Amino acid sequence: MRGNTTGLLISFLMVMVISFPVHAKYPEKPITLICWSSAGSGHDLMARMIAKIGEEYLGQPIVVVNKEGGSGKVAMSYVLSQRPDGYTLMTNTRSMTELFPDPNGRLSIDDFKYISRVVRDPFVMLVREDSPYQSLEDLVAAAKANANQITIGGFSIKSVDESLVKDFEAEAGIQLNYIPYRGGSEPVVAVLGGHIDVAIANPSEMIANYEAGKLRVLALATEERFAPFDEAPTFTEKGYNVVTEHWRGVMASKQVPDDVVTKIDAMLSKVVEHPEFKQFMTNANMYNGYLSVEHFAELVKQQTNMQ
Repeated sequence: MRGNTTGLLISFLMVMVISFPVHAKYPEKPITLICWSSAGSGHDLMARMIAKIGEEYLGQPIVVVNKEGGSGKVAMSYVLSQRPDGYTLMTNTRSMTELFPDPNGRLSIDDFKYISRVVRDPFVMLVREDSPYQSLEDLVAAAKANANQITIGGFSIKSVDESLVKDFEAEAGIQLNYIPYRGGSEPVVAVLGGHIDVAIANPSEMIANYEAGKLRVLALATEERFAPFDEAPTFTEKGYNVVTEHWRGVMASKQVPDDVVTKIDAMLSKVVEHPEFKQFMTNANMYNGYLSVEHFAELVKQQTNMQ
């Protein structure tokens, strides 16, 4: 009888050890946050702000590393090649839902845990201030007279930027020449340099040049106008049903333990409420888009199924 009791006690203790989270001390060393966009892009700026403020809540440094290429595939592959212990995380965007399912079969939506959505980010269509296209009407008229001749730049292929351009083309009955770039700020640089005619960008990627009087906003891809672009119309105001909103968040390998994911999610929920992060969003014309891990995963899968 005593032997049975001892055996039951040992079994009980083993179950308790297995069930109890073994990552209670996480994090015990610096965390790497992979950003798949170029330095200086809106996505990169958000990643660095998360890293700066997140350190206050986790008690360990968060180091941002940019890994560009393949519209995020290089960064995703890198994250999956690291130990799934929560020390290698990755920022993600709505554009990444365009990558699934991966035609090469190497990446799947189910390879990751979607920890938190952090911000919502609108799109604007812009030209250089001295552009001959002073309004959306000017652009549409020129495009109808010169199919595929007007160049418009955006981030990558099979991205939200490209989808926005395709939606606009379909609504306006025009054909533009879409030029993909590796980083979100690169189309802005290209339009300033006269290399392309029009660009799609998030406000954070163009606001400095806009405030310097170098850029003109032709249209907003939002339901309503917003500052500081109040004088620019929305696409819908001009009769084009184009409403496209970007989002940015954080994800990790699917094998990262749930208790670690919960800690990161809790940290991010505090980051978006931090005064410095709120000021960053205001300056960059981003909006609080926080969604917890359960709701964020649902959103990503829903948008992926829409592709």
